[in-house]
Amino acid sequence: MSATDTKKATAATSQTINEVFHEAMRSYEKALKAGIQLQEESVNLWKDLLTKLGSSEELQAKLESMRAEAFPKARKRMEEFVETFNRTSDQTIDLFAKTLGVYRATSVTDAQRRVQDLIESSLTTLQGNVQSALNTNAKIIADWNEVVDRFGPAVK
Repeated sequence: MSATDTKKATAATSQTINEVFHEAMRSYEKALKAGIQLQEESVNLWKDLLTKLGSSEELQAKLESMRAEAFPKARKRMEEFVETFNRTSDQTIDLFAKTLGVYRATSVTDAQRRVQDLIESSLTTLQGNVQSALNTNAKIIADWNEVVDRFGPAVK
């Protein structure tokens, strides 16, 4: 591999990696916005829940029901989150190893193959992680919505 070929491959690799990281940042920004939306919707659900509460006896009964039903669901969602986090961490380590592998290329063709594999793996991982986050957020919202709906009509 000549010095010119090496410089060209390095420049192309750097540009490609830069693009991948920018795409990853945009996807993480989308996931962050989805998380903020989840928090806003959770606040609204809590507000709706609190407006539906009646007397202290009703509140106590509803809180006991919530403890018995909602908390196990919340625990399940948290376990899903931890599983997702662990899977994402493993994927990040694998992608980092592939990134370093690009620099071990022995030819331009090998470098191109490794960069293409890195890009495909990165985008596949990113797509899976964003979809997983969206699915988990949807389940959380549905669970809380179900809890709020079970508390009956708003007190007037």
